[in-house]
Amino acid sequence: MDDVVIRASRSEDMATVADLRWRWRVDEDGTAPAGTPEAFREAMTAFALAHPQTHRCVVAELDGVVVGMAWLAIVARPPTPDRPERCTADVQTVYVAPEARGRGVAQRLVRAALDLAEEVGAERTTVHSSVAGETLYRRLGFGDARLLLQAPPED
Repeated sequence: MDDVVIRASRSEDMATVADLRWRWRVDEDGTAPAGTPEAFREAMTAFALAHPQTHRCVVAELDGVVVGMAWLAIVARPPTPDRPERCTADVQTVYVAPEARGRGVAQRLVRAALDLAEEVGAERTTVHSSVAGETLYRRLGFGDARLLLQAPPED
């Protein structure tokens, strides 16, 4: 685990971050997404450049190669009388390449995202977990929120 470095992403990481997200999609269902990897790299890079205040990416680097990522979306909220500046956060797009799994990388990425959420003063941090990730998130302090609803509801 010591050979894996967790750090804030840089603009030059976005092509690799896009490749990881592309790979994740292929791993999910065995089919390539529409479009091309090149176009997706451009879209990911443009997204990161356009949203530096609301979306932060942390990466895991192994031997100089980015092998994992986690995004934190920061959402501003209207002020209340006692809190003129408010926000919440959402952990998104956590993925570790299969060859880097089993080293605690996902846990370290999520902790880094949680540290960012704390740094920006998020009132709460949410995550929409996969079944496979639920145990990790619960271990890191996530729990059920009785009245956190979504539309449309999942089946």
